[in-house]
Amino acid sequence: MPERAPQVVRFGCRVRLVTAAGERLDFRVVGEDEADPRRGLLSYVSPLAAELLGCAVGEEIRFRGDSAEIEAIE
Repeated sequence: MPERAPQVVRFGCRVRLVTAAGERLDFRVVGEDEADPRRGLLSYVSPLAAELLGCAVGEEIRFRGDSAEIEAIE
């Protein structure tokens, strides 16, 4: 049986954001040693990951001086 998608963002999750301009961006919350922001790998202690942790699909976060909505969590 396939595992259900997480209800909130947590360590290891992949998150899709939709910016106010309609741009879709994917990020994954990882450990500090795996972080590579250019590849969408965010350290769990980074400001963006800290903003995402605990949020659910449909919630808005601050992003690049504007806002973005969480579209999906895997």
